[in-house]
Amino acid sequence: MFYKRLVYSFLALTISTNLLFAQSETLSLSDAIRIGLERNYDIIIERSNVQVAENNNAWGEAGRYPTVTLNLNQNNSLTDNVKTASPFQLQDQTISSSLNPGVNLNWTLFNGFKINISKSRLQELQSESQGNADIVIANTLQSIILGYYKAVLEKRRLVEFERQLKLSGDKYSYTKVKSELGSAVSTDLFLEEGNYLTDSTNYINQQLVYRNAMRDLNVMLAETDVDKKYNFTDDLLYEEENYKLEDLLTKLNSKNVDLKKQYISQQLIIYNRGLARADRYPTVTLNSGYSHNRSRVDLSNATFPGQDGTSSPGPTEALNAITDNYFANFTIAFTLFNGGKINRAIQNTVIQEDIANITTQRLKTSLYRDLTQAYDQYQIRKQLYGITVRKQDVADTNLSISEEKFKNGSINSFDHRTVQNNSLSAALEELQAVYNLIDSKVSLMRLTGGIIETYTE
Repeated sequence: MFYKRLVYSFLALTISTNLLFAQSETLSLSDAIRIGLERNYDIIIERSNVQVAENNNAWGEAGRYPTVTLNLNQNNSLTDNVKTASPFQLQDQTISSSLNPGVNLNWTLFNGFKINISKSRLQELQSESQGNADIVIANTLQSIILGYYKAVLEKRRLVEFERQLKLSGDKYSYTKVKSELGSAVSTDLFLEEGNYLTDSTNYINQQLVYRNAMRDLNVMLAETDVDKKYNFTDDLLYEEENYKLEDLLTKLNSKNVDLKKQYISQQLIIYNRGLARADRYPTVTLNSGYSHNRSRVDLSNATFPGQDGTSSPGPTEALNAITDNYFANFTIAFTLFNGGKINRAIQNTVIQEDIANITTQRLKTSLYRDLTQAYDQYQIRKQLYGITVRKQDVADTNLSISEEKFKNGSINSFDHRTVQNNSLSAALEELQAVYNLIDSKVSLMRLTGGIIETYTE
C-alpha cells in the first residue's frame, strides 16, 4: 500500500507538472536575443555610458570656445554723520546706491595644440566606450544563446528521464503481474520496484534542473518573473560548419571586440603623450569684457557746513552718475621651470605606451591560444557527436531486442536494466554532444567577432 500511494502521488505530480509547463509562453532564440538586447541590465548600463561619452565628445568640452560670464552687483548704503572730525565735512544722512552689470570673456587662444588633441582624445574615449559596450553585448549574446540552449537541453533530458521512467513503470507492472501469477520471484519484483523508484527520483530532480535553467535564462533576459516558463521553438540541432583556422585567425585580428578595444586604449595613451608635450608651449589667453556702472546719491537729508558756522541743506534731487568701461587684455604664460614635471610626464607616457604594446601582444597571444583551442575542441566534438549518434542507435536497437528477450525469459532483470541504463546514457550523451557543438560554435563566433554581426544586424 505504501508504494502504491507513492506511485499515485508521483503520477499526480507528473500530471500537474505537465500542466504547468503547458501554460507557458512561446519563445524562439531570436526572440530571446531581441529581448535580451532591449532589457539586459548590463547592456543598458553600457549604452548609457556610450551616451555620456557622446555628450562629452564636443569642441566645447575640449576648450575651443570662450567662457562668457555675466556679473551683476547692486550696492546700497546709508551714512549718518552725527559728529565729524572736520567742521566742513558733510553731515547728517547720505543715501547712495549703485548698479554694476558686466560681461567678461575668457578665451584660450593657444595652449600648445591641447584643444585639438583633447578633441581627438574625446573621440577615442567615445570609441572606447562603444568598444566596452560591444564587449558586454558580445558576452551577453553568448550567455543568452547558451542559456537558451541549456534550457532546451535540460528539457530534452527531462523527456529522456520520463521515457526511462515509463519503461521502468511498464517493466514493474509486468513483473508484478507475473509475480501475482506465480511466474516471478519476489526478488525480481523488489528489484523492478527499486528501479522504478530510482527513475522517479531522477525524473523529479531533472524537473528542478530544468526549472533552474529557465530561471537563469529569465535573469539574463531581465525578466522580473524569474519563474516564467517558456515553450522553446528552437531545438537542439547540429549544423555542421567547415571552419578553416587561417580564416578564423584573420577574422580575429580584424573583428575581435576585445582586440579592437585594446587598440583604442593604445591610441588614447598616444594622445596623453601629446597633451604632456603641449605643456612645453606657451599659453595665450584673451580676457575682455564690458562693465556699466550706474550710481545714485541722495543728499536731501544731508547738510553742508559753511565757513561762518551755519549750514545749508543738501540738494533735493539725487545725483546720478553713469560709467562705461571696456577692456581687452592678452596674457602669454610660458613655463620656464617647474621641477621637471613636464619631462617626467612625457617620460611616463612613453613608458605607458610600452606597457600598452606589451598588453596588446599579451592579449593577442591569449586570443590566439583561445581560438586554436576552440577550433580543436570543435573538431573533436564533431567526431564525438558522430560516435554518440551511432552509440544511441546501437543502444536503442539493443533495448528493443532486450525487451523481447526479457519477456520471453532469455535475459534476467539485471541484464535488462543494464541495457535500459545504457540506452538512457546514450541519449543523454547525444544531447550533451549537440549542446557542446553549439557551445564551441558560439565560442568561435565570439572570438572572431561574428556573434555581433550575426545577431545584431
